[in-house]
Amino acid sequence: MTNILSHHQLPLARCIAAQLGTDNFRFAVTDLPSRERKAFGWNSDEADPWIVRAGETERDRERFEHWWREADVVICGQRLLERIDQRLKNGKLTFYMSERWWKRPIGIARLLSPRFAVMTRQFRRLASSTFFHFLPISDYSADDMKRIAPFGCRMWRWGYFTATPEPLRSCDRADKKFRVLWAGRMLSWKRVDTLVKAFARLLTKRSDAALTLVGDGPERKHLERMAARLLLPGSYRFFSSQPAPEIPKLMQRHHVYVLPSNAYEGWGAVINEAMAEGCAVLASEAAGAAKSIIRDGENGLLFRTGDWRRLGELLCAVANDESRRIGLAQAGQRTIAEIWSPAEAAERFLSICGALLEGHPSPVFDHGPMSPPY
Repeated sequence: MTNILSHHQLPLARCIAAQLGTDNFRFAVTDLPSRERKAFGWNSDEADPWIVRAGETERDRERFEHWWREADVVICGQRLLERIDQRLKNGKLTFYMSERWWKRPIGIARLLSPRFAVMTRQFRRLASSTFFHFLPISDYSADDMKRIAPFGCRMWRWGYFTATPEPLRSCDRADKKFRVLWAGRMLSWKRVDTLVKAFARLLTKRSDAALTLVGDGPERKHLERMAARLLLPGSYRFFSSQPAPEIPKLMQRHHVYVLPSNAYEGWGAVINEAMAEGCAVLASEAAGAAKSIIRDGENGLLFRTGDWRRLGELLCAVANDESRRIGLAQAGQRTIAEIWSPAEAAERFLSICGALLEGHPSPVFDHGPMSPPY
């Protein structure tokens, strides 16, 4: 269950439903997406028969309550600790899924808040139950939770699993220009300024390079002024926010996708999407998906948050070595298709659930979803 119907979670839900059968699976959502999210393509009108809209109708609320009590396994993406406690007391297998609790810059200092302190004590108590398991969305989330809760071996790597195109897209690009893409909400912690400065450096080596920035937000005017000051006329374009289904189409026309966000980026599913569409990905090492998915120099390239000089060097390196760019893109695509796909995550999750329910040893995965985050 989760709060809103997300296109980042539906592909996994569909794979679980396909493997279990529609009579044995429900995906419960408690809220409606905001108007802003709807504009970005977060559709609440999906018609899959296993979707339960607990926040919309009394019938669905009753269905949700029944499934919450009776389901053999629940994945909960909300801090419903009292509800979780009820399941644990009844010996019901329950997985809690979460991004970082202690995001920087405040970090662990959030424990100074009485609300967070009480919640943490309650969470530690729940974590002592053998029926309670944790799905950290990124290795950063796992590291944070290890500091406060004794999960031990009941913690499993997790993330978001976006749809994987079939067949996979070509990583080749017909366009002679070297095209760089970013898309999202233009917020200060997204650090798009790092990309603008780095792109200015790239232009000194590749005057035919082109930068596309897609999105709106409080930082947009500032970024437009910065681009006008630092970049060549005609070398960049700003577009307003696009519906989610349009972003993969843009990725197919760009050589590189850059995610420069700081540690507030709990995951960054756009990395999954860009890799799947054949872009080489350059990402800040602080972003959750980057730490979990990218092996620096193998299936993508990493840089420190805000280090525009290093990002500029990396952009120059891949812009001037197309074979290297394609190699990174192909390796990233394999990572998403073979390891971080919704089908693979569903299969691994269900195999481990089956072992836990039957009292058998769990299968062991060396890396990727449902591997130990050590």
